[in-house]
Amino acid sequence: MKKNIIITAGPTNERLDAVMKITNMSTGALGAKIADDFIINQENEINRLYYLATKLSRRPNVSSAKLEEITIESTDDLINALKKILLNNKIDVVIHSAAVGDYKGEYSITARMLAEEIACKIYNKNLSLEALNEEILAIIRNPETTVSDEHKISSYEKDLMFKLALTPKVIGEIKKISPSTDLIGFKLLDGVSKEELIEVATKLREKNLAKYIIANDLSKIGSGRHKAYFVGEQGVEYTCETKDEIAKTLRKVIF
Repeated sequence: MKKNIIITAGPTNERLDAVMKITNMSTGALGAKIADDFIINQENEINRLYYLATKLSRRPNVSSAKLEEITIESTDDLINALKKILLNNKIDVVIHSAAVGDYKGEYSITARMLAEEIACKIYNKNLSLEALNEEILAIIRNPETTVSDEHKISSYEKDLMFKLALTPKVIGEIKKISPSTDLIGFKLLDGVSKEELIEVATKLREKNLAKYIIANDLSKIGSGRHKAYFVGEQGVEYTCETKDEIAKTLRKVIF
């Protein structure tokens, strides 16, 4: 039976104001490589290939009537797009290679605004050190006055600060939405031992009910290299040295 597959790729972009955003260094090159490889080698066995990425992420080079490219921006956009596809189609596999940002903007404020609010609220209060810490923390978490981010924040704003909040964990939503879909995720660490990398990937696989977590070390990516370990139920089941090998191994385990 022909397969329906989702590939997520590249970074997410999280809004700070009308023009500023935070993102990461991911390009989407690996996701695009996987999509190209699948279309070139397995097009007859694909019913639909959904490719979810930001506007500036790398896109597949190979065209196909079976390829549907969907542009997302933020983590919330990505989750909503996944929900829509997963709830309305029988998806066989999700390859979640997107480098989802860990943080998004919660509010912006100047140092003076924050200092004045803290001073006003604790002035003349006879608080213990513990109570003082808690009151200041409550103000920092939810100040009454912030800089408006509905439009572009002035480039002359002094001592501008941004409070960040955690983004939702996309990988944790996929099997909740579609339990029968095979999930293949990625984990990227930097400069760690192989043992630590495999341990973290194993825990991530078990927590999110993934078929495989492809474990990468940033220090071993570049100049044509892309060292990766396919961590499955039996531990490390495949080892790859390049993006081409990762794509080829994915074909082997999916088709």
